[in-house]
Formats: sequence, C-alpha cells, structure tokens
Amino acid sequence: MTPGARGNRRLPVFTGGGPDMISRSAAAAILAWAALALPPARAWLESSMVLHMLVQLPLLAAIGFCLGRWWLAAPGAAGRARERLQRYNAGGATGIIAASFVMVLWMLPRLLDSARLDPAVDALKFLSVAAAGIAVALSWPRVPAIARAVVHLEVIATLLRFGWGYLAAEERLCLVYLAGDQRVTGELLLCAGTLYAILIVWRPLFGPSRRGRLDDAAKV
Repeated sequence: MTPGARGNRRLPVFTGGGPDMISRSAAAAILAWAALALPPARAWLESSMVLHMLVQLPLLAAIGFCLGRWWLAAPGAAGRARERLQRYNAGGATGIIAASFVMVLWMLPRLLDSARLDPAVDALKFLSVAAAGIAVALSWPRVPAIARAVVHLEVIATLLRFGWGYLAAEERLCLVYLAGDQRVTGELLLCAGTLYAILIVWRPLFGPSRRGRLDDAAKV
C-alpha cells in the first residue's frame, strides 16, 4: 500500500448492535430528550442540586451519545455531513475538548443557578449538553489509546475536584439550592470519581487478558 493510499484510508465506523438497533436507540433518545424537556420533568430534575447535576446532565449527555452513534452509522446526506465535520476532528481531539468544556461549564454554580431561573439558559443547556454527547460519540473511536487514558484521568480529576470544592465550601455556592444539598452533591461527586477510577483500573488489572480472550474464542 502506498503512503498516499494509507493516508486516504477511512477510520472504521462503530456500529455495534446493528443499524436497526442503533436507529431505534436514536428514536428513543429523541423521545427521551423531549420528555426531559417537558415542564414537569424539568421542574422535578432541577428541584435539587443532586438531581440537576448528577441525573439530568448525564441523561442529556447519554441522549446525545445515542444520537451520535446513529450518526456514525448514518448513510446518505447525514453520512456526508458527518464526514465533512470529521475533517476538523483529527484524532477526536476537537470533539473531546469541546465536550469536556461544555460539561465542566454546566457544573459551575453560576450556570446551575441561571439554568434554574432562566428558561433561555435552560434551553441552551439542553441543546449544548446533548451536543456534547454527540461529540463524544463521534470522537471516541478516533481517540488513540494513550489519549483515552488521559481523558479518563481528567474525568476522574474533574469529579474529585468539583466534589471537594462543593464539600469544602463554607457558604452556599448556588443561590437556588440549600447548603445541605450542596454537601450531598459534593459527597456524591467524590463517590462518583472514586467509583469511576475503580472501574477504569479494574479491567486492565483484574480482568481477563487480551490473549486469554483470544484463546477462549479460539476454543469455541
């Protein structure tokens, strides 16, 4: 293979689960996004800091991730639009950095307050967090292994950093949430960061080795 041909190769598109299943997941994601945007669901999920940060934000990001997986397998005009967009996403860096910035932004006290009080800001949150999930889905298959480790470390550090910050604060950082709710959120963020770290290191340290999995597959 010539260098030019090597440079023009397309990266494989992840379509785990099959196109039909991914399409159904995308349709379910759109319905879930619409359900979360309904006033009763939105009011309940934003009634406490724990639900707002640790339930609503991850749900919106997961919805975007499902839509991004569908876009990875989409043919036609959607596929061509994806290919054009991916030209600016070499190694997945652009998408991962943008998604990280968006998620950290919406964990800040000032923006949590604004989203709770201003419907326009809340709408921006719904769109941008879902877009962050799409960016992760489009970018993650392109991220090299070492860079993935760096991303995992940054996620752990962010969870622990915010958790410690909310827990150590002597006064309320969010005007619309009580100090007790802030402390619980900090504790849960610390727990989430610790659990995430355990899950990340468990498989390479204690899970079956790659050679072992290949040997098992050969015996079937």
